[in-house]
Amino acid sequence: MANMGLLRKVSLSIAALILLPIAGVCGWLFIYTGDLPDFDHLSQFAPNAQSVVLDSCLAGPSTVVTFNRIGKPLRDALATAEPTRPFQAASLPDRIAVTLLCKRESEGKRHLNEFRLSWHIRMYFSEQQLFTIYANRAYFGPGAIGVENASRQFFDKDADALSTEEAAMIAGLIRAPAFYSPYKYPERALERRNKVLEGMAAQGKLSAFEAARVEATPLGVVARTSEKGE
Repeated sequence: MANMGLLRKVSLSIAALILLPIAGVCGWLFIYTGDLPDFDHLSQFAPNAQSVVLDSCLAGPSTVVTFNRIGKPLRDALATAEPTRPFQAASLPDRIAVTLLCKRESEGKRHLNEFRLSWHIRMYFSEQQLFTIYANRAYFGPGAIGVENASRQFFDKDADALSTEEAAMIAGLIRAPAFYSPYKYPERALERRNKVLEGMAAQGKLSAFEAARVEATPLGVVARTSEKGE
């Protein structure tokens, strides 16, 4: 019996030695946030009313709008242009986390902190808030931080007033704003816009007839003499 008791104590000690470090690592990954960038302020990018928000990690101020002020054509176009389905693309929390890590870090540490931030952001915000935050922080080119600024710059409209083809062009810019610039590379921008429209039709967000019709329309962007900052 004494041997059994001793064996039990040794087993418990070994288990504790194994489990305590694991618990510590899990606590650091999923609970502790003291060494991460502040993410509470992201609530400013899912506002109750339109405002202008500054963020040191963004290239300029963003005119943030509510979810309902992001028109359905633009919401559909963004979801099509940059899908967030599992195993196909980064999730919205992943993408938002990347925008918060603007300080230089080693690659390994950066990837780990992106994972940790993404976890906390996912737990902290609703799906609708996440989409609104993402849309209001997205970079569409110089002077076009967020969907409202982009809508005004390219089409002199609010984000809830865009047509389907205008929304598709703006959504298509997120992947590479400089490469698809409608001012510098209109042919690329047109091709990218039409790819988004085709994707919207394939997902049932747009009829094939309507997609074909709007693909034949010109870009229609507001004239600009130059693009600064590229």
